[in-house]
Amino acid sequence: MKKDKLICFRTSKKLHELLVQISDEDRRSLSSMIEMILTQYLTNKKAFPGIEMRKHPRKPVSIPTFINQQGHEKIGKGSIMDISLGGARILIPRDCEQDIAVNSKGAKFNIVFDLSTENSPIKITCESTRVVDAEDGIIVGAAFVDAEFNSYKSLQTHLM
Repeated sequence: MKKDKLICFRTSKKLHELLVQISDEDRRSLSSMIEMILTQYLTNKKAFPGIEMRKHPRKPVSIPTFINQQGHEKIGKGSIMDISLGGARILIPRDCEQDIAVNSKGAKFNIVFDLSTENSPIKITCESTRVVDAEDGIIVGAAFVDAEFNSYKSLQTHLM
């Protein structure tokens, strides 16, 4: 979405501090956090049509996956919560966080998972783009960096 307008407003010190704290926790800029909050509010009020800002729409799923950080031998487990042609949102349980260190932005790792419609597993290399603490573990936003041709083709077929 093109950002061609500037909005300036005054707020209390407490509200500013809370917004900064939340944006830091979500690893977003303050501007991005405020825009997200305003968009969500207007969408909930049905005054603003929801806008998909992603290049590829996400499909909610619940797919177990194996995770291996590049350059390490340990394999962890996780669950893909939603997926698109560009990436996935992966929940890594608390007991597996230490096995795989993908909790920093830019960390590269491999995921292997099975789609019920395919005979062979899907193997994709990812890069961590966003990490959020959750009650059950951590949620990693992962962008797909590289995939075997057949894996990407199978994923594309599954998402159509």
